[in-house]
Amino acid sequence: MNKKFVLLITSLVLLLSVNVYGNNIKYENEYFKIQNNNNEIISRETITILDSNNNKIGNKNWSSAVILNNGNLLVGEYKSNKSYDYYEVNKQGEQTFITNSKYYIKDINSQTGNFITVNNENGNYYMGVLDREFNIIFDTIFSYKTNAFKDYSEILKIKGGGYGVFTIDGDELIQPIFDSIKKIDNNSFECVYNNKIYTLKNSNGIYINQTAINSVDNWAKDSVEKASKLNFISQQLQVKLNSNITREEFCEILIKLYEEKTGFSISINANNPFIDTKNEFVLKAYNLGIVSGKSKNKFEPNQYITREESSVILSNLIKKMEYIINEVYFEYKDEKQISSWAKESVQIVSNAGIMTGDTKGNFNPKNNYKIVEAISTIMRLYNLK
Repeated sequence: MNKKFVLLITSLVLLLSVNVYGNNIKYENEYFKIQNNNNEIISRETITILDSNNNKIGNKNWSSAVILNNGNLLVGEYKSNKSYDYYEVNKQGEQTFITNSKYYIKDINSQTGNFITVNNENGNYYMGVLDREFNIIFDTIFSYKTNAFKDYSEILKIKGGGYGVFTIDGDELIQPIFDSIKKIDNNSFECVYNNKIYTLKNSNGIYINQTAINSVDNWAKDSVEKASKLNFISQQLQVKLNSNITREEFCEILIKLYEEKTGFSISINANNPFIDTKNEFVLKAYNLGIVSGKSKNKFEPNQYITREESSVILSNLIKKMEYIINEVYFEYKDEKQISSWAKESVQIVSNAGIMTGDTKGNFNPKNNYKIVEAISTIMRLYNLK
């Protein structure tokens, strides 16, 4: 018989043997063998644990088992109330009760010791992360991915949303807004949003959309890049820099600027006055006293903001930050179009040099404010002494 043919047959036999063995043994180290007789992502009392001498540990099958970083096992027993009792099994086979949890622990991160959890919702599997004390880092919000978080960070799709990049310790490196993400190297990702490809690069731990920044007009590029590196602009805003800015989005960049500039973190009251938003930046801006609702209980977060409306919010912020502003009168050709409630604010922002008129001497008070314009404005405010 041909030697090459014999070697090929031998290799196939060995490969098949490994696959069969792999279906029966989930994990193995020098102390334990974890035999899984169920190929489902979430087991229900189908895992048998053997010691190094092939003796069964315990008098029952378990629901889950992972090898801890200290070499012991964490095993779970499924309870009738749809929760799990977790025990730590040491190298002598002794069991110690640890906790009861509603989460099914599928795996463990070798770097941090954090647990990967899985939940089944109507036949769809979702994944989360617990810390070593079983506190929630991420609830089960990610679509299940085999061998997730083998590295410190992972590209994941969130439930009902897009792809983002997350760390095992709970940081969101890239917002889950993208249609797909591909890692280029340790400091950059290629992200697709609405059929357009963007390159996001790491700048001191903040991933900025270099493609989007390079696409803006030259007069705004420096401000946009600096604001991105200061984390004033979310990745959601970076993909639509030339769009009109909403009231909610304007609050976000202003609050980020205020907290960075002052070092003061604004708290949020338990009572939310608005029925149409729970956005933290809106509530912080409201608590700071720089915005109000469009009506008694509605903020209208998705409504575009005009230049005169933004001047009022900005002048309120200038007062809160106690800047000393000159009182030179700025006369605009379209002054009659400026609402009476905004006239003082227009003068304040003009004196501060953060908002000015166009080349024809008009303030354009009723025009919607674009994101790129708002960013340039807040960076002028940020640079005020």
